[in-house]
Amino acid sequence: MKGIKKFGFIMACLAMIAGLLAACGGNGNEKPSESPATTNSSAGGEDDPYKDPMEISVAFWDVEAEATKIEKDPIVQEILEKFNITIKPINTTWDDYGQKIQMWAASGQLPDVFAIDAIGTQYQRKWVEQGVVAPLPDLEKFPNLAKYFEAPDIAGLAVDGKQYTIPRRMFPSTDWSALDRVVYYRWDLAQEAGITKEPETWDEFNAMLEAIVKADPEGKKITGLTAAQVKMLGGLFWLYGNPVATSDGSGADFKWIKEDGKFIPAVFSKNALPALQNMKNMYDTGLIDPDIALTSPDIAYDKFASGKAAAMLSGGGFINLDLNVNTKRWAAGYPDKDISETVKVLKPLQGPDGERNHAIFKTYWSESYFSGKIDPKKLDRILALYDYVLSPEGKDLLTYGIEGVDYKVEGDKKVMLDKTPHVEKYPATGFLRDLVAYETSDRYDVSNPAIAHEGLREDAVEYIDWILNNTKVPEYDIRLTYMSTPTKDSFTVFDHDDLLKVMMSKDPVEQSWQKIVDGYKSKGLDKMIEEVNAKAKEQGIE
Repeated sequence: MKGIKKFGFIMACLAMIAGLLAACGGNGNEKPSESPATTNSSAGGEDDPYKDPMEISVAFWDVEAEATKIEKDPIVQEILEKFNITIKPINTTWDDYGQKIQMWAASGQLPDVFAIDAIGTQYQRKWVEQGVVAPLPDLEKFPNLAKYFEAPDIAGLAVDGKQYTIPRRMFPSTDWSALDRVVYYRWDLAQEAGITKEPETWDEFNAMLEAIVKADPEGKKITGLTAAQVKMLGGLFWLYGNPVATSDGSGADFKWIKEDGKFIPAVFSKNALPALQNMKNMYDTGLIDPDIALTSPDIAYDKFASGKAAAMLSGGGFINLDLNVNTKRWAAGYPDKDISETVKVLKPLQGPDGERNHAIFKTYWSESYFSGKIDPKKLDRILALYDYVLSPEGKDLLTYGIEGVDYKVEGDKKVMLDKTPHVEKYPATGFLRDLVAYETSDRYDVSNPAIAHEGLREDAVEYIDWILNNTKVPEYDIRLTYMSTPTKDSFTVFDHDDLLKVMMSKDPVEQSWQKIVDGYKSKGLDKMIEEVNAKAKEQGIE
């Protein structure tokens, strides 16, 4: 990228200074530290496997904005210099990425690397069958990447023994999925409105929203609950008695349960109606933002951070609360309020059965694909970069910074030396790390600076500990989600669209939902259920 060579001398100086600091500050037992730019290669020498420069085109969410941060980030500059890579950004947004990528795939104009959540979709299967995306080569020389594929739900994505994607792993188990659909709420406004207890049931949550909206303590005509995207709606509202119906919005990850003796998509369970009625009641009584159908991440974060929404449904757990609310917006409206004392994250509410459930997703979300036209040498270079990002050295560098400069090791802990928020000092490390894998669970550690606000970081650790000890993941079989049958391969369930229709319909919930179910039946719902049950029986899935 423009600016990398300009920083070459600076990088060399930084590496030298880091080495001197580490040598001066160590206990005498450390191995000499190596700069990433010199590890496993002789930079510029005959043995350097990366001596030929390569420009890699990358389609990722808001990548143009992320790419501008690279010139301000010495760590990412150094890593890209190590692999002699420059990044050509091909921008997508959260609103258009699916349409853009499908259009590029159809016209043969895919970038080298692109990000999308397409696993299980009809078009992803066609990409594999038609060679639109490239298979991964043998990963023997990429040990960290090879190990990554040992996870069962990632290994299970192989097609005829070949992998065609690198999923962005997030969590060590589905228990952590609770962090991917959370509700932030204004506890200070709730207290001003007379609420003295954090909500534990849906009735208490509704009462809190009602009190805040009615009192409007700041006089801003505050609304109730908003959301970062309508895709996220099911991640909250299905939790009222139908938690297995929660999905990531891709249309293909719907999970199955056994009801009345046969497997059906959980979305169509008899437990759907109570969940839909609960949501409809909230909307009709003004507890949900009336403009929620028009929401987007920026709109929702602006509303919440400016005090115009009492609560917000978001992905990204405490990480996005820290970055998109606290770091980017909070001080503008509330310079004298500590966000960790003002905003709370809703613990999963007790459903009608008394259980506390949270949204359930896979251990990964979204994937990297590589154009079927990519040069094998270029793919090899990209995989080398991915392998480094997944390595212990790469993870530590991107997460904590430079040892001896940004942190020191004491026993089994890393102690930060520089209190500058990591996102400010190294603004592009998050992009490079997330391009490969989200791995968000490692950020729920009091020594990890990824959540910059220390109060929020402590809250985050307490929250996930509470989740692991107090919530229940209901039973379902992921093999049915991955299962391929003629009808299922082209069948999609965009439940967020369905929820929105029910929410805004003037018809009774039963009537509007039946219309939706009939629509799915006309598309082959019953046939798909027959096929899945027959194949499940053949495979001994009960």
